[in-house]
Amino acid sequence: MMAPERAALAAAKRKFGRLGLDANNFSHPEQLSALVQPYRIISFDLFDTLVSRTIAIDDVHLKTAEFGERMIRGDDGPLPAGLLLHCRYRHQDAVKAAGMVAGAGYRNEVDLADVFDTALEPYVSDPARRARAVEALIAFEVETERRVLVINPEMRDFVIALKAQNKTLVLVSDMYLRERWLRLILDDHGLTVFFDHIFVSCDVGVTKNSGVMFDHINRALDCGSVRRLHLGDNWTNDVTRPRERGWDALHYFNSENEVHKARLDHLTHLGAHRRPAAATRLVDQIAAGEPAEGMVRLISAGFLSFARQVMTTAQQGGFDRILFLTRDGTIYHHLVRQLIEDSGAADALDLPRMGDLAFSRRAGVLLTCPDRTDPNWEEYLNFHVRWLQDEEPTLGGIVRAFGLQPDELGALTDQAQDLAVADLVADEWIAGQLDDVIQAKRRRVIAYLDQQDLFTKDQRILLVDIGYSGTVLKSLSEHMYFLQHAGHPVRSRMALMMFAANRFFAGNLGRMHPRATMLDPVMVGRSDWRHRAAAFNFAWLEPFAVDRSRGSLRDYRADAAGMLHPVFGPGNEDEGPVGRTRLLRTARSIDRLLRVSPLSDRDADAAIRRAIVSRFAQPRRATLRAVEGLTHQAGLTEITEGGLLRRVRLWRLRSDLSRCLYEDRWVQGSMAASRLGWLNPVLNRIIGLISR
Repeated sequence: MMAPERAALAAAKRKFGRLGLDANNFSHPEQLSALVQPYRIISFDLFDTLVSRTIAIDDVHLKTAEFGERMIRGDDGPLPAGLLLHCRYRHQDAVKAAGMVAGAGYRNEVDLADVFDTALEPYVSDPARRARAVEALIAFEVETERRVLVINPEMRDFVIALKAQNKTLVLVSDMYLRERWLRLILDDHGLTVFFDHIFVSCDVGVTKNSGVMFDHINRALDCGSVRRLHLGDNWTNDVTRPRERGWDALHYFNSENEVHKARLDHLTHLGAHRRPAAATRLVDQIAAGEPAEGMVRLISAGFLSFARQVMTTAQQGGFDRILFLTRDGTIYHHLVRQLIEDSGAADALDLPRMGDLAFSRRAGVLLTCPDRTDPNWEEYLNFHVRWLQDEEPTLGGIVRAFGLQPDELGALTDQAQDLAVADLVADEWIAGQLDDVIQAKRRRVIAYLDQQDLFTKDQRILLVDIGYSGTVLKSLSEHMYFLQHAGHPVRSRMALMMFAANRFFAGNLGRMHPRATMLDPVMVGRSDWRHRAAAFNFAWLEPFAVDRSRGSLRDYRADAAGMLHPVFGPGNEDEGPVGRTRLLRTARSIDRLLRVSPLSDRDADAAIRRAIVSRFAQPRRATLRAVEGLTHQAGLTEITEGGLLRRVRLWRLRSDLSRCLYEDRWVQGSMAASRLGWLNPVLNRIIGLISR
């Protein structure tokens, strides 16, 4: 146990560990079995009596504030940092004070909806949009409460026993959430059915603390002459005030519960969950289990963190649309939708339109391919055959690189496939036929993009992909320039958001159209040498991201209505050891873990990022065991399955590492598997320097 935890526990025990009990207190409901018999009406406090939180209430409030800062945008941009958290203090007091002097009726309780509404009013002027934002904030907090609250099993059994005796059971809570929200929490724990009446200060307008709540209950139930008993954990609210209003009342005092609650409060005030040790413990929880499962959980956590940051970027950046790029980017589409669904606030959020965009390096090459009248046509063909196919440029290489099909080639299929590009260009008929086929396919790419309405509309589009170098946006940028030169206006603004970037990222930045930008990579970036080392190649990441149900993107074909749809190569029905279903299921369990952790979103994201980079830049034996049997899908055009590792020999270190890069194998893992892992710290430093 770390120092802050020891200090918090000691302080809690000093305060509550030695307090004795008397006739005003009970520590277990079985002590009341005989005492409650004369009472017809028995009421219960909810929080810390029937249910208790696993994290401090301040941390619940922080999670709501973080959610709001991610998902709610003001009229002029992001909300001020801290607004949604700090409004629950001084501003909440002001809202309550206003209710206590209101002419429409005395209120000494605050409605959280009013607090959020008045705090947001200077930044969200539209009342309807502001009302949805308030609804989303409260829905998220209720969902968080449902996850962090645990029921007191002894008190639940006591309630069930009293119900069986036909007692009238009442629930009374001083709470800033209205009854309709509180019922969701009660339903979650199966408590609603046992209570005949529920009184919440937020709805009634008065509190237990003021005593006026008990006057209200007396009138509402017409029970002033009936023996009635109230049970709760707060001496003033649950004992003193009801006794002043003619009730009998007993104080529920369980020293273990009180120490637990006080410890959580002390830890929060000490900032223990903002210390590095707290982040380390969270990562240990995430990556728990045998090596393969721990690795899947860690990568799933990274994907979840990225998906969460995608939504933050889209919302706070005022994007109109989010397009997830197939085949490596669509996993994040599924994760984003799952996050929204699990937030509890899905119905109240104002979200950008979301969809998939079928695009690839091959489609980008086709998109920017000049026709044969362009003096650069031959050079273009030569360069891209070498890049995409890693072979000498020939007619066959062009066919393979551009994904040309036999039914398109016609008489060209009779030509020698090993015909060099220079000879091809010199033959007018072959060059003309080939250009016709390529340009026809290029027109289909353009038509598909036009169908997606990517360029001419005044809109902000966020493209999402696993990333690496950003060639997709480079191709779209070149097309934007082409449209401008052809006299067609380009009004859209695009940004590409990537999980990771490699050594070619910086070079592509200079190829962007002014209306296109590549955002700094979120999880594996370029600013830190450790990240650059992990990003030297991404064989270790591919097995988790790729959608194996589809092969490479081949073409676009029109349906009967003329709508173009992407055509993919054969996929694999078997998802393999790491499939989308497993990743989504694992990510959901990690989302639950993060929701009940006192760690902030920012600190959790940073801890996950550090763990991923560390584990794959300097792998240990457990990580190597975890990747055994995994394959990644390499290739710039047609997809080929390959192993993650290859042998590296010390006496041929340079050539073998070059071969790793050429074959797209995991460099550091190959070193470690070849018993050269002791060189990885030095290698990573060198990689970090040469890839700046």
